[in-house]
Amino acid sequence: MLCLFTYSQHIKNEFFVFESVLSNDSVYNTFEKKAKLIKESGFNGIEVFELHHFNEKFKAILNLGFKPSSLYTKLDLDEPELDPGLVDAIRLLKGSGTIICPYIIKKNGISLHSRDKGIDKIAIRLLRKLADLANESGLQVAIYPHLNFYVERVNHAASIAKKANKHNLGMTFNLCHWLATTNLEERATLNMQIKTLAPYLKMISINGANNIISSKSNIWGDYILPLGEGSFDVKGLVKYVAIDLGLNIPIGIQCYNLKGNKQLVERISAQVIEMKSF
Repeated sequence: MLCLFTYSQHIKNEFFVFESVLSNDSVYNTFEKKAKLIKESGFNGIEVFELHHFNEKFKAILNLGFKPSSLYTKLDLDEPELDPGLVDAIRLLKGSGTIICPYIIKKNGISLHSRDKGIDKIAIRLLRKLADLANESGLQVAIYPHLNFYVERVNHAASIAKKANKHNLGMTFNLCHWLATTNLEERATLNMQIKTLAPYLKMISINGANNIISSKSNIWGDYILPLGEGSFDVKGLVKYVAIDLGLNIPIGIQCYNLKGNKQLVERISAQVIEMKSF
């Protein structure tokens, strides 16, 4: 078993793993088994992906004495109110320290990649409601920019968070989605962008990645690799956030579409140990 906490460390940020790790693994084929392995590997918590089977997942986490670090969930701007299931989940999560991470979609009345002040107002209204509800449970809310969704770029997420003006509402910086929505010129100003976003950053997510403009039919083959692989300087990003800017915010490990078993989790754990010892 690897332990992240037996080493001299300079980075004290919480590290957790996205639920997508070990997808379709024949051994770790339940959420509880997956969460148990992640805990034993030294991580601080696990993401809960969507509201499906939320109660069962939350119970499994509690039984393990573990932490639900984030709840990744949909905020649908075509719906007038918050999903009742999300309302129930936030109340159940009271005092857990979980970060609520809504990705924002709008399917009706708007074309892909378009931005509209009227639609932003709908997003702001719902986000304010979400932030107030989360605040009652002592939780933070972090808008999750996502390629091809209504909020897909970091500057759009920051703009909406600023206008919503709730102390517990901010955003995540998701490395893979940032790579998917930027050109090489924009990427050269990463530190400047992060510094500008810093007042709104509640969480970041990282993974191995290639710092190229992907030509693959599935761009995640370049933008989501196992931690430690690829040409992008992930350690430099973490150092800038955690040490240079001093942001003690959770760091999630993105694992979407990665193939692997227990050894993948152990490799990620080893990379985090190295990363925490600058």
